[in-house]
Amino acid sequence: MGKLKVWVMSSEFQPNIKGGLGIAATHLTRALSKSGVKVTVLCSGKSNRLSITNPNANLRILRFPRNSRYYSHSKKSFKASSVMRVVSSAGYNQPDIVQVHSTEFADSAKVAKMRFSAPIIYSCHSLTSQGTNSPSGKNQMKLFRSAKKIVAPSNWQIRAIKKRYPRMVKRSAIVIPHGVKPLSKKKRGTPNNLLYVGRLIPSKGLEPLIKAIALLSRNHRRVHLTIVGSGKPSYQRKLRTLARQFGVTNRIRWVQKKPYSTVQRMYGSYGAVIIPSKTESFCLVALEAMANGVPLISTLSGGLKEFVNGQNAQIIRAVDGASIAKSIKSFWSNPTLSRKRINNARSTAARFRWPAIANKYKSLFRVLRRGRKA
Repeated sequence: MGKLKVWVMSSEFQPNIKGGLGIAATHLTRALSKSGVKVTVLCSGKSNRLSITNPNANLRILRFPRNSRYYSHSKKSFKASSVMRVVSSAGYNQPDIVQVHSTEFADSAKVAKMRFSAPIIYSCHSLTSQGTNSPSGKNQMKLFRSAKKIVAPSNWQIRAIKKRYPRMVKRSAIVIPHGVKPLSKKKRGTPNNLLYVGRLIPSKGLEPLIKAIALLSRNHRRVHLTIVGSGKPSYQRKLRTLARQFGVTNRIRWVQKKPYSTVQRMYGSYGAVIIPSKTESFCLVALEAMANGVPLISTLSGGLKEFVNGQNAQIIRAVDGASIAKSIKSFWSNPTLSRKRINNARSTAARFRWPAIANKYKSLFRVLRRGRKA
């Protein structure tokens, strides 16, 4: 049958990465291309002009501007007619598979499916937070309806999808977890130096985390927390106000979101990565901490519990200031146990290397291609 030909549609792709979706889409796509899959990426670009690059023999990237020619801001969607016109004029071969990471390409994926009889795989990283009647919600519903297979990174995410769309998803949803790229084994920082990486939104547990730092600072004067991420200005102001009220302004360092590669280099400078989340579909940050040999202090919320446990991390039992502070103190009090957890965490992360995850996707692609040809 020859090489697999896959179109990947993602609003985020390196260097335009906002969160886990962009990280997963980028590393999975690169791993697929290196394994021999011929991949054409359709993604958004920061420039106001269309750009086309060819990083390697099996990878082509088309970056579309978010201007009125290619994008509808009211529908939160790239215009299928414009996208398909560009791809056709470039003379690209028809795809065997269309893989979609972002709801903004729902219309483009549907047109590609009809034009080429190519099955859609929707890699659903999370449910839209704006609700089913929002533009993003409507686009996501289109993908659930048109996708041959829905892939989620955790069983928890599958259950969440089926709960919201019980009649639509049925048996088409499967789990393929995210992966991790092996990172450096730099010597880590002091245990008092804690790191949070992620979006600044209420579900991430940042308010109780700030309270926990305040509780710890009463008896541990050297405790410090670095928060790397961005969010709505109003919520960022709320968090900074809370830190000021608790008297820990000088113990918290705020760092605006950094490029992915920069964040990866930061891990080794900290004594622990802390994840106090109330919900997580998977949580790449946890896996990255494990791969980098940095102690993990984490809840078991959502998809986290599918690879995080007491053998490879210090567990936060409840998302409140007192429980988070207690978990951090337990981590400080058990350095021998922490070293064992680091070793176990590395072993856990080794099972999630991107080439192995890419092979799972390739197997799915081949099955769907055979079904299409039958």
